[in-house]
Amino acid sequence: MTDAPPPGSVHAAVAAHADRAPGALALVHGEERIDYRTLVSAARALAGRLTGWGVRPGDIVPLLLPRGAQLIALQLGVLMSGAAYATLDPRWPASRLAAILAQLDDPVVVGRPGGEPLGVTRTLATGPLAALAAGAAAGAAAEPFAPVRTAPDDLATVFFTSGSTGVPKGVLIPHRAVTRMFGPGGLDGFGPGHTTAQVAPGAWDMYAFELWGQLTTGGTCVVVEENHLMPGRLRALVAEQGVDTLWLTTSLFNLVVDEDPDAFAGLGTLYVGGEKQSPRHVARFLERFPDLPLWNGFGPAENCMLTTVHRMRPADTTVPTGIPVGLPVPGTTVLLLREDGTPAPPGERGEIVALGPGVALGYLNNATLTRERFPTLEVDGERRRALRTGDLGLLDEHGVLHYHGRRDRQVKLSGNRIELGDIEAAAGALPEIRTCAAVARTDAGGTVEHIALVYTLAEGAELTARDVRRRLTGTLPAYAVPGRFEQLDELPRRENGKVDLSALERRPR
Repeated sequence: MTDAPPPGSVHAAVAAHADRAPGALALVHGEERIDYRTLVSAARALAGRLTGWGVRPGDIVPLLLPRGAQLIALQLGVLMSGAAYATLDPRWPASRLAAILAQLDDPVVVGRPGGEPLGVTRTLATGPLAALAAGAAAGAAAEPFAPVRTAPDDLATVFFTSGSTGVPKGVLIPHRAVTRMFGPGGLDGFGPGHTTAQVAPGAWDMYAFELWGQLTTGGTCVVVEENHLMPGRLRALVAEQGVDTLWLTTSLFNLVVDEDPDAFAGLGTLYVGGEKQSPRHVARFLERFPDLPLWNGFGPAENCMLTTVHRMRPADTTVPTGIPVGLPVPGTTVLLLREDGTPAPPGERGEIVALGPGVALGYLNNATLTRERFPTLEVDGERRRALRTGDLGLLDEHGVLHYHGRRDRQVKLSGNRIELGDIEAAAGALPEIRTCAAVARTDAGGTVEHIALVYTLAEGAELTARDVRRRLTGTLPAYAVPGRFEQLDELPRRENGKVDLSALERRPR
């Protein structure tokens, strides 16, 4: 990969491909096969409707529609109107939706007609994009809607993540953050001739990776209505829709490797991330598919989508600290800072700090947290805005980043500082354990009482809690060996496929 060109706006990039290749396939959703001309025409019609509803440049427009082609056209229409979209899930609890809408200034909220979720002010009936596009072409207006000129620094979308106070945090993502890593010199697997499955929840930043990664470069996106991509569905997408580029969470990747590794056959590029990689699963995959590029992707939503990538090789599966997360994506710089704010030299652990066009504009209505997480730093004599990720890592002598867990997952027990990620790495190295998570259980005052290891076993494996404790005693310091061991059939997961650590912490003692 080389440096990517300067990022532009999302909708301008999509429209440019519609001008160059109007008949090229943009979207597949069920029986709908939508070319770029139809997608852009439908989006322009929706942009005109949005402005008629009162949407203005700079607004944030919450969207309460299910994943699909119409939602994508509506998102594109919001961007064409000069506004930004926030994709919300209509199935979320009313209290969560209310907490999000309360942070916005009397917005236009678009949903489905009939039985609207709380807060919907305008409705959009379901229907094919071709009908929207045809209606726009046959409309009375002499000229189609002209998209608003948008700068790369203008707001494009807002991702709402869980906040420590219980109120969802809005991460403000500009256009440049979305478009920066795609196109000439960008990530592999995107552009004309490439097809990606869109499976990630719309409220998650990797939704943008799957969707806009292809649509801003001239590729194709296939909408998958299921919440998770199971092996059988993956096989069908590769065989019937030509999906060749795929993003999976680590947990889902591990599941497919365990249950049906041949489901990956036919892919051209596979990105995996969101959680620390399992060396055992990566080794098994690489043994079966030595020539299929398998990329480890790392990065928080505040540095939209990905910060670093690393093509995984067999040698990575024996690295004592775990599989590296690699080198920065195009246009991104990564620094490691000590606790005193000075740069950490190669080989020394520090907080991972990201700089470049991927850095978010901040948090919605939270100036204090924005100042804390997005400081201005002096780098090589230049003052630059940065993101303090809260993740720990180190750079090796080749400049490759190695991830060492969350700073806030470092706990103290009986005076000893313990990295929960180190426990998970040690337990995950046991061949009988399929997935695991280490969680700190606290008393009413917040003091850590003990650490629990919650785990699932590989199919056919037999391993007692006493066996797990004994084997971890041989690899971890005595103070870091968990005090409780809990075997489950499956670990609870959040809607984005990651392990739900909060649910594990709340489990009965």
